[in-house]
Amino acid sequence: MPNPTPQSGKKAVECPHCGFKQLESPFAKSTFCRKCSEHFELGKTVRSPRKERHPILARLGGIFAGKTTRDVVCFGCGARQVVSVSASSSLCPQCSAYLDLSDYKIVSTYSRSVETQGKFHITPKGDVTSAKIACGEARIEGKLRGALICHGPVRINFQGKMHGMLDVSRLVIEKKSELEMLRPIKARSVDIYGKVSGRFYVDGAVTIAKKGSLEGTLYAKSVKVEKGGVFMGELVIGSHEFTQPELLPEEPPLEEGGPNGPEGPETGEIAEPAPPVQDTL
Repeated sequence: MPNPTPQSGKKAVECPHCGFKQLESPFAKSTFCRKCSEHFELGKTVRSPRKERHPILARLGGIFAGKTTRDVVCFGCGARQVVSVSASSSLCPQCSAYLDLSDYKIVSTYSRSVETQGKFHITPKGDVTSAKIACGEARIEGKLRGALICHGPVRINFQGKMHGMLDVSRLVIEKKSELEMLRPIKARSVDIYGKVSGRFYVDGAVTIAKKGSLEGTLYAKSVKVEKGGVFMGELVIGSHEFTQPELLPEEPPLEEGGPNGPEGPETGEIAEPAPPVQDTL
């Protein structure tokens, strides 16, 4: 392939396994190839021999070995890349930002902010009060207070009130859930198998499965209610721009002399009548 165009502060490197050329930060000591996903140290250009496998054996090996790569998205610039599932960190190919790929499992009270491309799991005994959680995938079985931003699927299996705000790609409400969402929810798609109430702003489709229930206000492009599913509330089909209630413009004050009756325009006091005029001869 042609040499990649150099960018400010980056250098071109070549994968010693397959020969693929890519841009990396000059401070990086090692990286993963974005074509073959092999790990290599920067500065070593000797190509190591790679044993070719029969196509059928390679396919069977991939099936039994499971998925070896995953897609991650930079929270800073939105650039996507493919990394190995065994990697614990990486660098964004676009802005050179550090990417944490670690998984988090919360089993008790937790109050620190997290930004990872890995999985974030709140167990039934977990209680998260972080101001912001940014992750690549999430599973919620415990309490969440704060904001959760996720580029991948978020699965909820919880009973009770949830104070957290969600801005996710795909939201799945599992069968045993009985949720009351106290803050607005933003998602690209929603699948409901349990019971949930709240206000939802969905850019794509909403599916309410058999025995699923949604109560509240729903803005979505399309809604599918399967036989046995229930929807109760206000429904708006089409695009809708999400606006926080506290950001709505204030109503203009009433002008003086407006429809205030006998009361003053702002003070609420009763206006005193003018004294009578006496005629003098």
